[in-house]
Amino acid sequence: MSPTTPHALIYTTALVCGLLLALSVHIGLTAMGYGIAGATPETFLSGKNQISLALAWWAIGIAGCLGSLAAIYLSRRMNSLPLQIVRMTIAAAFFCVLTVAGHQTAAPAGSGAAMNVITNLAAMALGGFMAFFAAYFAARR
Repeated sequence: MSPTTPHALIYTTALVCGLLLALSVHIGLTAMGYGIAGATPETFLSGKNQISLALAWWAIGIAGCLGSLAAIYLSRRMNSLPLQIVRMTIAAAFFCVLTVAGHQTAAPAGSGAAMNVITNLAAMALGGFMAFFAAYFAARR
């Protein structure tokens, strides 16, 4: 992006990239059986699988933050021609990650529709907040 690019466009691009990466991590973890979509209320009370649930939350938050930071870094620092090829390669890899995550979107067996919607919205909110804060602090520099 050029130096005259408005900050709103930088924030929006970074927020979308961070949010999409966080959601793809959430979908991937859920497909592997470690996500938050399979959590039940008994998980919070009994202590069973709380570590894997906490690690899933951290992975989603960190993915949102890193996706946002990477989008800002790539848009500001890689403007020469050889680096633009690297940027396009990274964008293609990001697209492939999102495509693979999109094919794994089946809900875990035994989870209700309402619980699935709540956990997906919670993961989206966490990823979005982390992506926004990373974009805000990175774009100020």
